[in-house]
Amino acid sequence: MILAACAGLLATACAAPRLRAQGRLAPDRGVFRILLDGREVGGETFRIFREQNGWKAKGTIELRLPGQAPERDRADLTLASNGSPVSYRWTGESPETRTIEVSFRGDAAEMTLNRPGAVPAIEAYRFPQGHIVVLDNNVYEDYAILARLYDWRTRGEQKFSVLIPQDQTPGTVTVEAMGRRRIAGAALEWLRVRSPDLEVDLYLDAAHRLMRIVVPGSSAEIVRESAPTSRTAVN
Repeated sequence: MILAACAGLLATACAAPRLRAQGRLAPDRGVFRILLDGREVGGETFRIFREQNGWKAKGTIELRLPGQAPERDRADLTLASNGSPVSYRWTGESPETRTIEVSFRGDAAEMTLNRPGAVPAIEAYRFPQGHIVVLDNNVYEDYAILARLYDWRTRGEQKFSVLIPQDQTPGTVTVEAMGRRRIAGAALEWLRVRSPDLEVDLYLDAAHRLMRIVVPGSSAEIVRESAPTSRTAVN
């Protein structure tokens, strides 16, 4: 994955009381450019929108990493009105089709992995603490949702239970507003996502739209494309 060591970010669960996310989701759509050493190596076209009594988030991810075959993936997340995950489906369309399906119920999740020529594998998880979020590999709209679910009114440290479906990794992260920072000429809200193993910095505009993702010490950076784009539309 581009944001390397994200599995390490989630590997250590932190003791914390159960929290209910107080943030609010909002419609959003756009493109995140994936940069490696300043060079664009892919992108994600995404949209987050209301559906019936909840929300949907859909993304199409394209990667063109040096020395590797092009990769195209799709992510489809269904959320309840309070932002809790209901179901998730990830599809890897190249070089061969693979799917991951996750259903959530309360503090439990069941995940089914489908690979060509293999018997489907089923994994079960329980999340004993915090509001649950999905943070899958290279699905950057997930971080946009996490930033919305953070309670900006109370701020401070807030803990979330997390699942990375592609890594089959559950865990816990701490999210904290760090103030404002000027990045590329813009004054942005700075939100830090961390565990004992890794830190990820999210930068958001005044409306709390995710504009940039940075892993300190990494050569990877995710930047929202501000200009109109002709990339593949999200279905």
